[in-house]
Amino acid sequence: MRKLYLLAFAAILLLGLTGCPAAPGPGGGELGGGDPSAGGTEPLVTGGNGEETMVAGIYKFPLDTDPPTLDPAKVTDTVSDKVIRSIFDGLVKISPEGEYIPALAESWDVNENGTTWTFHIKENVYFHHGRLLTAADFAYSWKRVLDPATASPRTWVLDRILGASEFMAGEAQDVEGIEVVDDLTIRVTLAEPFAPFLGLMAMSSTFAVPQEYIEEWGSAFASEPAATSGTGPFILRQWEHNNYLLLESNEEYFAGAPKVDGLRYSIIAEPLGRLQEFRAGNLHHTDIPPDLLPDIMADEEESQLIVQRPLMDVYNLGFNCEKEPFKDNPALRQAFCHAIDRDYLINTVLNGLVTEAMSIVPDGIFGYDAGLDGYEYNETRARELLVEAGYPNGEGLEEITLYYDSRPPRPDICQVVQQNLARIGVNINLRQLEWASFLEAVDAGEPAFFQLTWLADYPDPENFLFVLLHSSQWGPPGNSTRYSNPEFDALVDEAGVITDRDERWELYGEAERIAYDEAPWLLLFWNKCTILVAPEVRDLEITALDRPPVLPAVEIEHVWFAE
Repeated sequence: MRKLYLLAFAAILLLGLTGCPAAPGPGGGELGGGDPSAGGTEPLVTGGNGEETMVAGIYKFPLDTDPPTLDPAKVTDTVSDKVIRSIFDGLVKISPEGEYIPALAESWDVNENGTTWTFHIKENVYFHHGRLLTAADFAYSWKRVLDPATASPRTWVLDRILGASEFMAGEAQDVEGIEVVDDLTIRVTLAEPFAPFLGLMAMSSTFAVPQEYIEEWGSAFASEPAATSGTGPFILRQWEHNNYLLLESNEEYFAGAPKVDGLRYSIIAEPLGRLQEFRAGNLHHTDIPPDLLPDIMADEEESQLIVQRPLMDVYNLGFNCEKEPFKDNPALRQAFCHAIDRDYLINTVLNGLVTEAMSIVPDGIFGYDAGLDGYEYNETRARELLVEAGYPNGEGLEEITLYYDSRPPRPDICQVVQQNLARIGVNINLRQLEWASFLEAVDAGEPAFFQLTWLADYPDPENFLFVLLHSSQWGPPGNSTRYSNPEFDALVDEAGVITDRDERWELYGEAERIAYDEAPWLLLFWNKCTILVAPEVRDLEITALDRPPVLPAVEIEHVWFAE
């Protein structure tokens, strides 16, 4: 059973919030030297000299917006996902090296054709309110996601399970492919083989929630501390919306108590504000405003605190392929793609903090097509395509509104796009929304032209090509562009059931080239994780799935502070 350490926790919190200014030198770890070109597939790990003393403290973690939800069945965004992963657990997780490893599962077995997966759950795992976790909790949690009454936008994570479609359609009272074998064993049967199934099991939509809390709190579940209970390394204690969330370390966590005493997620919308709080000692890491990167790199002390690595994280713009003027008009979409000066955007506006996107699937994921060259900046070609699209020099094309969220540097990016398109006669109106409102508008299909961002849930091309572009995923499930091509769909479907990696690669490559040519996305760039880390922080593992400042894949329970 979990013990409460509220008095001690409160005392540590008061000490932790006072902070201390960042001092030079990370103690000999990979932060040393501040190499901004570090990358590769291995995680970057802050480290010490092996002779340091661990000290108590609260990890002070920045978020750039308030989480829209903390309910695993409702999550669609990275910020919510980050906090959820601090509170809840699933059967499987992704290691810093990108491998699927056990979380709440002790192990798993799969039959020869890849349709039946049997998960063996670890013993003595407890929810925060003290009840023992069993296989029935996973069965309940998954059926809750699939239940139309829940209105989960992530049913696609589980709809490949045998009988899921019938259950969602109200044609069956239960899901045939979910079987509780005993208290610590759950068996999942898929309707057909699906190669990246373990990736789905690592998504927060599959995490275990307690049925009794759902029934007691209803729609209020996970919206306030009293209504929140998971099995994770941290326990939600306070949530002052748009200000902070405070989490206490779970001393009875099945994998061992976290090394920090708790987590304070501070919601700070502006990058400059986060940098100022970091410099004051009130954050343990922060992202870097692009315009300040040269000054920070030139600073003898602060440059030593830089960590950077490439990400499986895209920032593009999306065309609503079901709305005018982009519907049935790939030439117009291609014209927009050729009109953008990415070199100026990347190297002047963003100071090289990102890499030009050459394809839909980002570099670092198997199946990345190095043969695609991206859309070159070519105003002449853009004007030719405008003629082909029926809008010579933009004539007859009404003003188009570009939707984007307010977090910097996104307004600056969209202003560059607006200016570039004006050069070929296209008038763009900019509409800036707060994050939650932006998501609602895009999910509803309101904008014809909008910001499109995606950080890989798991390192597989299916997570981009199926989730974001397959016609079955229209709207909130992921395909916000409403793109549809039967040949593309067929190739992606075929690749999903093949276990041979090379065959999958070839099929995904064919599918990607179809979508690339039809341009439902205006490709812009792939992000890098570039952050400053306080010198006392140790064992902070930065992976290819970590978008700053949220760092969704970082496991803070392994982090510790050196004296």
